[in-house]
Amino acid sequence: MSRRGRRPAASSTSTRSDARAEGASRQPVTVTFLGGLGDVGRNCTVVESGGKLLVIDFGVMFPDPAIMPGVQQVLPDMGWLNSRARDVVGLVVTHGHEDHLGGVPHFLRNIEVPLYGSALSMALAEHKVTEARLTDRTSFHVIGDGERRKIGPFDVEALPITHSVPQSLCIVLHTPAGALVHTGDFKIDESPVDGRLTDLDRLRALGTEGIALLMADSTNADRPGRSASETEIGATLRRLFTQRPDRRLIVSCFASHLHRVQQICDAVIEQGRAVVPVGRSMVNNVRIARQLGVLDVPERSLFGVEQLDRFEPSEVCIVCTGSQGEPNAALSLIAHGNHPEISVGPDDTVVLSSHPIPGNERSVFRMVSGLARRGAEVIHDGHELVHTSGHAQRDELRELHKACRPRWFVPIEGEFHMLARHAQLARELGMKAKRVLTLTDGAQITLKGAELQVRAGVPAPYHYVDGTLDDPDAEVIAERLALTAGFVHVTVVLDGRGRLAAPPDIASRGWLDVTKHADVVEALSDEIAQKVERTVKAARNRPDPDEVERIVRRATGSFVGTRTRRRPAISATVLSLD
Repeated sequence: MSRRGRRPAASSTSTRSDARAEGASRQPVTVTFLGGLGDVGRNCTVVESGGKLLVIDFGVMFPDPAIMPGVQQVLPDMGWLNSRARDVVGLVVTHGHEDHLGGVPHFLRNIEVPLYGSALSMALAEHKVTEARLTDRTSFHVIGDGERRKIGPFDVEALPITHSVPQSLCIVLHTPAGALVHTGDFKIDESPVDGRLTDLDRLRALGTEGIALLMADSTNADRPGRSASETEIGATLRRLFTQRPDRRLIVSCFASHLHRVQQICDAVIEQGRAVVPVGRSMVNNVRIARQLGVLDVPERSLFGVEQLDRFEPSEVCIVCTGSQGEPNAALSLIAHGNHPEISVGPDDTVVLSSHPIPGNERSVFRMVSGLARRGAEVIHDGHELVHTSGHAQRDELRELHKACRPRWFVPIEGEFHMLARHAQLARELGMKAKRVLTLTDGAQITLKGAELQVRAGVPAPYHYVDGTLDDPDAEVIAERLALTAGFVHVTVVLDGRGRLAAPPDIASRGWLDVTKHADVVEALSDEIAQKVERTVKAARNRPDPDEVERIVRRATGSFVGTRTRRRPAISATVLSLD
């Protein structure tokens, strides 16, 4: 990793007295939003200046299995970026969460570019990139708190900002159009675990000098008040653990939420318990964070999952992944009895130190029910203050806006209703409606001097990742959705004169129980036979097999929809005997 440089003295942008500065102020700066505007996840923002592009974040989104069957990850689409690949000078990571960092290996497969971010973000990125065998396509550059770094034509300043993952950064770009502020995910925690505060003083100074554009996290724009401090969660966990001295503890949280992991470890080590990290990302992140000094856990207190049998329930705390109900994560496997080394029962207390990401609620509570069925006590944030959000609520957002006083504002990082509420807050604070832009993925804006123009934008569809292959398109996903209602296939055999050589054969999966409803299958076969015979009689010559296939599919779809009120996937094969 590159060494940290000294931060140069900040230069004022409040006046542009010489001709050079006046000319520079007219140079356009364009911002393109490729993800995060309308969804929680797959965050990606691209800034263009002087013909060069700087990418801020490239994250993944949790797929909704109800509408994205079989999909493992959803990424920003790279079609437009690939067309400008030679112009990309760097990718800056605001923090180490998957929805901002998780897509970096995919990005590097397409575009070879250096990475920039905090020490922790770069260590997490390096681990991912090494696993993907892509280290030859990038380099890792640490930017320290308050440091300014030149990346191509971009003057990048990194400010400390509090979030649920350590060493999160607020990115300030000093451009010809003025300062652009991208908060990444943030909250304003006045008593963070590591004492690292959001640099509001620097934001106020930038606001006085003049911030051209603020792009700020909107995830909790619906929620009044302030988010609880992370240190409050530590106090709750310590109380809960102390009240259960004889039980085995299993605590699940995001593997990147290292302040939470630190507080869990501190509390259980005080009780004399061993700490057992479980789940690949938890094990890796604990190792990386300890190497960087971000996590302070003594080696003597850490044990592998294979050593669990050494301990009585009162002597151990398992810290695991799976708080979002991900099917293959540790806690889900435990809840459904599929983990090879851990099973739960009446001697266990399971704490979900998290809150479901929108869209994950069903999976999370299915997992909770699985744990309860096995006799475990389950505690989540509906019972106790075992989780606090890493995202600013309305009072914190007001504080940010009052510090920055931007000329233009674009709410980012949230579902559309969250963006709309954040925009409303900005207007309540006195911003003119025309200076508050609620945009969606693919939007492009250009700043030139004091003006802003909304451009036509670029395509920004979902990019699906599926197993070892990626890019199944929307048509493939639609076909998978159709298959969830079952499958019906009809085979028709025509003789040498184009007539039916045998009754149509019906094969199905997931449509209906053919043993109980043989009469329905027989009626479908009769219906298809009648339609085919009419087609044969109407044809002057031997009927076209492709036309017969279309008729068979149409007749099958009409019959199935009318008779069973279902819409399974339908296909047909027409064979001709010469």
